[in-house]
Amino acid sequence: MQHSSVVQILKVNDSRSGVGKNGKNWTMQEAECILLDGDGQVSQVGVLDVPKDMIGNLVPGMYTATFTLAAHYQTRKIESRLTGLTRIPSKSERPAPSADKS
Repeated sequence: MQHSSVVQILKVNDSRSGVGKNGKNWTMQEAECILLDGDGQVSQVGVLDVPKDMIGNLVPGMYTATFTLAAHYQTRKIESRLTGLTRIPSKSERPAPSADKS
């Protein structure tokens, strides 16, 4: 089951990488965000882990974020996991209404 929320990404932090205790390479990136409620008002401010397939490709803006619930691979605690971000075009990015009324 997918859940969605509207988030405003204010800043995308630089990606980081390293080698874990298990010897595997890892890369991660975080984004500073505002979580908006159903009325478009600020609900919370926090950090969002950028999905691996979006690392290096995310820009600030408004997004619909989709989530699913899954067990954490180490702790087995159920948590939400970001599965996608769909950009919401700003008013200036939206095409102008057509003046043609024929």
